[in-house]
Amino acid sequence: MKFIVYQCSQDEDYFIVTDAEHESKVTAKLCPSGGELKKVGEYPEMGKERVAFDETLAKNSIQHQGYYRFEAKGFAPVPGRPEMPQ
Repeated sequence: MKFIVYQCSQDEDYFIVTDAEHESKVTAKLCPSGGELKKVGEYPEMGKERVAFDETLAKNSIQHQGYYRFEAKGFAPVPGRPEMPQ
């Protein structure tokens, strides 16, 4: 399977994943804060090495409803570690 990934324009932490068979079901209405969808790209399966989303959950969700939506706040830049007092 090749995953097609979209990002919501109003809230860039939300992503929609689908496949070619179900791509027509993906609309901007899936963005929780409104806005448009921006296509991020198409990616082959990677298995457990995929970090952004769980492929098994995505495949099951795509088969059931045509898409998988996830929030990736955990991928925001992490601030540097504060200095420890001496």
